[in-house]
Amino acid sequence: MISEFLHSPLFALPLSICAFWLGVLLYRRTGTVLLHPIVTASLLVFATLHTLEIPYSDYQSSSGLLYALLGPAVVALAVPLKQNLTVIRRAGWPLLVTIAVGALLAPAIAVVIALLLGAGKSVLLALSGKSITTPIALALAEKIHATLSLTAAIVVLTGVVGALAGPPLVRCLGIRDERILGVVLGINAHAVGTARALEISALCGACAALAMGLCGALSALVLPLIIGT
Repeated sequence: MISEFLHSPLFALPLSICAFWLGVLLYRRTGTVLLHPIVTASLLVFATLHTLEIPYSDYQSSSGLLYALLGPAVVALAVPLKQNLTVIRRAGWPLLVTIAVGALLAPAIAVVIALLLGAGKSVLLALSGKSITTPIALALAEKIHATLSLTAAIVVLTGVVGALAGPPLVRCLGIRDERILGVVLGINAHAVGTARALEISALCGACAALAMGLCGALSALVLPLIIGT
């Protein structure tokens, strides 16, 4: 009975919600980006699954409702994009070209580095979707026959690291334009980076949402063709 409960949505969904709620409380109390709710919630869920010896595949299948809500959550990011459309239009083609090139280079560089380090096919396939948001990455992983759990882990890790390291790195380079920062976060840290960008400003979040959406669309169109599936 207990084993069935631990592997059911009745346990997985409250676990995810409570972990994120605690993460939000800790983030608001400390104010440090290192304790972003995505980071702390992920660590809490990981610690719980490891302690109770629950396979990630079981947790993922039990969290189907949360995965289903990822799509509407991503679509909702179009709101700040619509609100700042006039400002974004001024950048025009340079912005679109930058996003397109970044969308292709971000996964390509990661795959090349992993290939040089001797990574196997499963790792390379999972890395190919590292710069797109989770719902698109998981759907694409099924299409190219990548490991879902590894793909999800890489996507989340990429988003967290990008959201944490992106803003200070951009500032160190002397870049103050919030549009550039938003594009950087959207390309390299997808949904987590976009959430971080929205904390900075609506314009930064709008650019991040645009970059994330275009990266997802380009990857979904191009990646299966490159891999040949």
